Amino acid sequence: MRKFKHPVDLKAAADAASFPVPVDVTLAELVQAHSLAKPRLELELRLRKWCDPVHGFGHESAWSISSERLQKAADALVEAGYATSTVNRDIGALGQVFRWAIVNRRMAPSGFFSPTLSIKRFKEKIRYVASSEQDILSLRLAAKMGKDRLFTLFVWMLLDSGARKSELLQRSWQDLDIPGGKLIVPRTKNGDSRTLFFTPETMALAKRLKPALAVGSADRLIFAGRNGITPICYRKKWSSLIGMLRRPDLRVHDIRHWVAASLLRNGVGVGVASQILGHRDQTMLLRRYGHLDHMSLQDAQQVRWRSVSESAAKLNPTWSLACA
Repeated sequence: MRKFKHPVDLKAAADAASFPVPVDVTLAELVQAHSLAKPRLELELRLRKWCDPVHGFGHESAWSISSERLQKAADALVEAGYATSTVNRDIGALGQVFRWAIVNRRMAPSGFFSPTLSIKRFKEKIRYVASSEQDILSLRLAAKMGKDRLFTLFVWMLLDSGARKSELLQRSWQDLDIPGGKLIVPRTKNGDSRTLFFTPETMALAKRLKPALAVGSADRLIFAGRNGITPICYRKKWSSLIGMLRRPDLRVHDIRHWVAASLLRNGVGVGVASQILGHRDQTMLLRRYGHLDHMSLQDAQQVRWRSVSESAAKLNPTWSLACA
């Protein structure tokens, strides 16, 4: 054991330590500062109702808001009809802001802990989607039979990539690499970039539909509305499509669920599937879509059972007869 000639005066070192002076800011100011530092996360928009000066905590000191008050506010949102997943994401966004202020900026008073740490997360309702391969093939064929070829491209791109609806509607023709069969999404919902991949059939349709863009119009949206600036609203066309298939329960986002389940059932690892779907971490995929993977789990068990039976039969030929 190493010995020192003089003991270290821990008490004196601690007393001499200089602690940063806390910054007195309101919650609205703190959220705005976070958005300026990390604009890609766009948390200011999500936390708008929490920072409201009248109905929220906007004018209150960020360090005076207690966990109990935030919990009551979260409960009120759920009682008012907000989805539990939405409230959970709001609380998570508040936690990101407080964590940034405490760890990255050291703005908070000494000993301050994020009030979101003590807030319980609400149980999110799991939406089970029963869609077979035949359902998806029927959806692809029905979209092909429609007169609006741009809507056909929209549905096919969703089926190929499992993209979020907004990720396609906000893309321009310059984002789409038709020869390479991919589309670059510079910023997804979680703030990261993502690449979407498509089949040759889908890209062949895109090539036929791509207009002859004039100089300076390369940023025109693929699915541009009549004004050429905002994207098309496909709500009516989607309702007509699922009505044709007699699947009124099918939503656009359910295609993403199906792609996630299909990836897992076909043996794609969770890490790779997470990157394909644009999730920041694997737990997100498991929490939202892992319940769809029960079929692959059962298949894996059956494979193991067959392997055990075949091995036992080789060692003892009477085993298979006894099992029969």
